Amino acid sequence: MHILEKQQRKLILMKLIRPAKIHKEQMLAYRKAFLDSGELLYGGSSLQNYEHYEKWLEKVISQEEGQLPPNRVPATQFLSMVDDKVVGLVNIRHRLTPELLVESGHIGYSILPAERRKGYAAEQLKMSLVEAKKLGLEKVLVTCDKANIASARTIQKVGGVLENEVISPDSGEEVQRYWIQL
Repeated sequence: MHILEKQQRKLILMKLIRPAKIHKEQMLAYRKAFLDSGELLYGGSSLQNYEHYEKWLEKVISQEEGQLPPNRVPATQFLSMVDDKVVGLVNIRHRLTPELLVESGHIGYSILPAERRKGYAAEQLKMSLVEAKKLGLEKVLVTCDKANIASARTIQKVGGVLENEVISPDSGEEVQRYWIQL
C-alpha cells in the first residue's frame, strides 16, 4: 500500500490487488469507459474483448498459472484501488518473447480516463516495480507510443531509461522502449 498526496493535501491510499468476483461491476464500467472513449486499454489482459467478466477472470487466473497458448507468457494482473475504487490496471508479464521485447515489454498499465492527472499512473507503476522484483525480475522493459507524452513522463519519473524507438509491427506507430533497473 502506498500513500499519495493530492494537490489539496488530502492523503490517499493506493493498493494493488488481484481481481476477484466482487470487482465485476467496476471492471465492466472500466471496460465501457475505454470502449466509449475509443482508446486502447493497456494492462488489462484483453479486458476489452470480454463481455462477460467471469470469462476474463478465468483467463487472468490461467495466465498467472501458465496455462497458455505457446505464443503467450505467464502474467499477473492487478487492479489499482483508491478508496475501494478501481482507478487503474496493471499487467506484469513474467518474461519476454521476441515480440514483447520489441513492443509491450514486461508491464502494461492504464488509468481510468476520469481518474487521470492525479498522480495515479506513476504511483501504480512504482508499485508494479515492487511486484516485478518479487517475481525475480532484475530489470523490466516498459514501452509506450511516442505520441503518448504523459506515459513517457510517467515511465521516466520512476527511473525509465530510453533505449530506443522502434516501429510497431502491428500499428505502424513509433514506440519508445524504456528499461528500469529494479
